[in-house]
Amino acid sequence: MSEKVSFGSVSLVRQGDHRFYSFTMPSDVLAETCYVVNRDEDPIEGFQRELDKKRASEIANYIDAGLGTIPSSIVLSAQDGCGFYYDSKKKSVSFSNINKAFLIIDGQHRVYGFKLAKTALRIPVVVYENLSKRDESRLFIDINSKQKGVPTELLLDIKKMAEYENDTEQYLRELFDTFSKESDSVLYNRLSASKREKGKITRSVFNTALKPLVKVFGNKTSDEIYEIYNSYLVAFNEGVLVPHQLVEQAFNTTVFKAIAGFFPIITARVKDRFGAIYSVDNYYEFTQMTGQRIKPIKIENPTNAYKPLVEHLEESLKQEFTL
Repeated sequence: MSEKVSFGSVSLVRQGDHRFYSFTMPSDVLAETCYVVNRDEDPIEGFQRELDKKRASEIANYIDAGLGTIPSSIVLSAQDGCGFYYDSKKKSVSFSNINKAFLIIDGQHRVYGFKLAKTALRIPVVVYENLSKRDESRLFIDINSKQKGVPTELLLDIKKMAEYENDTEQYLRELFDTFSKESDSVLYNRLSASKREKGKITRSVFNTALKPLVKVFGNKTSDEIYEIYNSYLVAFNEGVLVPHQLVEQAFNTTVFKAIAGFFPIITARVKDRFGAIYSVDNYYEFTQMTGQRIKPIKIENPTNAYKPLVEHLEESLKQEFTL
């Protein structure tokens, strides 16, 4: 006969046609009694996404490192066989401590992370009872379609405040901020730190585009790189975009990434001819040549992949010449 467990300090909440119970449960009990059914395992009854084990491991490591808390509730559906019971007088619930006592509606990665963690915690849970399979799947849809995740741009913008930045993120933040505030910046008033705005480059896109260049930047400070990269952008505008009336395309995500990807290719040419003098004029020697040879349609109507555009720019720069 399975062991019965009970927990107190339970709140009964009624919302619309449903009622649920809110309380806390030890993480080991939660891990032992919960399960999910995904579409691959059961295409008829399943509705959960596939488990991302890496994400669950990160949650476990976060818990074991004692870095913080995960206060959001796990949403569960009590299954028929667990004997879930609410005692209104004692404000408590009881159920059989068995496998598959609860189906996870929301929070499968957190539950699996709790299971992998060595540290025991009290976890807030919300438990529905007497739900049909239709009700469970509808609740899953409602939770995952109505709630909205925090934009990546905002998370990056507040990482400094939270002291969560690594060295690369700090470096890119300083560079982004310099491009944002300097009046001679090609990107002045065309960057958005914490949200997506039409015609502007977000911090997230900026970081994605320039992160591969950090090794190329070497030991130079963000201020030094600002001067070099801004010179490159000025020359790219004048040599490639302006002649074809494509200046606004510099703020297309794909084109912006391609321009960044082209930077080390053209900079190697500049250094080979002029030494480490990365001026607008020296970059223009090569951007003008590139601009004369490109197919403007490649920039005017880019795909979502930026690397083919980088390859086109490189081929345009390398084209054979005759005396």
